[in-house]
Amino acid sequence: MVEGEQMSLDILERIVAAREKSEFLSDWDKGYLESLEGQYNKRGRLSPRQLEIFVRIEKEKLSTEAQDERQKWTDNYDGEKRRIAGICADYYLNAGYFTNLATRVIEEPKFIPSEKAWKKMCENKYAKKIITEHDAEPKYSVGSIVAFRSTADWSHRQQSGGMPCVVISSGGPIKNAAKGAKPYKVLPYGSTQVIECEERHIKKCKDPTKKVKKVVDKSIPF
Repeated sequence: MVEGEQMSLDILERIVAAREKSEFLSDWDKGYLESLEGQYNKRGRLSPRQLEIFVRIEKEKLSTEAQDERQKWTDNYDGEKRRIAGICADYYLNAGYFTNLATRVIEEPKFIPSEKAWKKMCENKYAKKIITEHDAEPKYSVGSIVAFRSTADWSHRQQSGGMPCVVISSGGPIKNAAKGAKPYKVLPYGSTQVIECEERHIKKCKDPTKKVKKVVDKSIPF
């Protein structure tokens, strides 16, 4: 057997061995290794670029060093990292990004994402805004009287009928990576329909009695 053939066989054996360690591989890795095995079986060789990517997968996912780093990450994956992952997963499921990862975080209580995946989802600029908004103290406490700002959604202002609203609750999954995105539930005076909004959409109502009287007066045709 010539040296080139021996090298090809060694690579094929490594590809097969790598595929057997699927628990350490991403879905993309698994698909790529499967295609490499098919490529070799069909053509008896890999391109230099294919070989380069394969060696990188071996080093980053399957080497002793990689496994040691993975174990270290697993050992240090504490409650705070899990909490942050949950906050970001709620946001990204609504936003439509990182959906596979976010779904696993939400649906599998014991799931530990890779360090790379966790950092990609939880340490980007949007994630930082989400976490800040989630952890911020609510500006308006339960029972506060508020009114919708002129910049609030038209549907919210229409639902409230221009009436002051009582804060029913605050907090929950963040849906927008923006300042003032903390969710609220408010109930307009004289209504039984709770409105879901964000902190940036409401303001303190300084004189609710005057505001109610103004709305009532406008409804009188004489």
